Amino acid sequence: MKRFILIFGFSILIFNLQLVGQQFDTIPSKVADSLQADDQQAELLYNRANDYFDRGHTDSALRALNSAILLKPDFTVALNNRGFVKYVMQDYAGALADYSRVIEIQPGAKAFFGRGLTQMALDSLKLAIVDFDRVVAIEPNYAEAFYYRGGANYLLGNFQLAVDDFTRAISLKNNYAIAFNDRGSAYLAAGKTEEAKNDFYKASLLDPTLYFAFNNLGGVKMKLGDAEGADADFTAAVKVNPDYFFAFNNRGKARFLLGDYEKAVEDFNRALELAPDYLAALNNRANAKFKLEDYKAAIADYDRVVEINPEIAAVYANRGNAKEMVRDDEGACADWKKAVELGYAQAGEYLNKCSKYE
Repeated sequence: MKRFILIFGFSILIFNLQLVGQQFDTIPSKVADSLQADDQQAELLYNRANDYFDRGHTDSALRALNSAILLKPDFTVALNNRGFVKYVMQDYAGALADYSRVIEIQPGAKAFFGRGLTQMALDSLKLAIVDFDRVVAIEPNYAEAFYYRGGANYLLGNFQLAVDDFTRAISLKNNYAIAFNDRGSAYLAAGKTEEAKNDFYKASLLDPTLYFAFNNLGGVKMKLGDAEGADADFTAAVKVNPDYFFAFNNRGKARFLLGDYEKAVEDFNRALELAPDYLAALNNRANAKFKLEDYKAAIADYDRVVEINPEIAAVYANRGNAKEMVRDDEGACADWKKAVELGYAQAGEYLNKCSKYE
């Protein structure tokens, strides 16, 4: 029987951007008698903005901060917090302007950190690193700055630098589960599989709600040939997050490799319920259906993959194999020919029988 290629792809790097507690500063509600009226009103508006933000009313918080800054244009803590509100609202250009204004007036670690996060959101990764460099120059024990600098280095392909940054973050915060997860991602990208496995395991122990850490651990076990262990980890991932379609696809692949094709199809079905155009799950389900000798259903899934992305050579090879099984020899030959054209040389060995269809 011909070889089948599964599209796998498990999600690795996840960044934790829940930084409200680290960004929002507060000042006492009671203001000094010596402050001018505008300053008093600005600080009252500032505190009101904090209250709005804490209650989830970001629009009202933004309006209050706008009014405070209008009264007191160099109000740095208000500018810093407005930058964060804009960041949360995905107004990255506005956030960048506010953080930059704070840095002009009073350079500090929080403003550089906020601007670094914003540069990352804008995909300006090298500029983000420059800002995180400034953070740790001012505050050498700022664990989150090392963590996010590690993320920027990872995204730039600087995997050893990423490992070094995540390691520094962990040394400052030894229960930093997300940093263990992401260091595992950097290790994996650098080809250090065992180190990655250990970090994903540590992340899942420190925070059992990190479903993606379980998924990543399962992915490494798959890479190491432990499909049974991977099945257990993917199961843990979907128990924590029943909507995590990556893990359903990955568990389906593990079960495929274990020869449980019916359970594999169930997992691919669930992945596709959650993400109907997820190509990996469509292709993998087609392969599992082929193993169950449900060739027409397999062809239907391959058709859908080709409809979404007509450039995946292995899909044509696999669909050609399925068409051969339902005696559609002409269709099989056309698919094998297309696979070869797209660079899947292995399909060329099937074309010897296809001369009459050329």
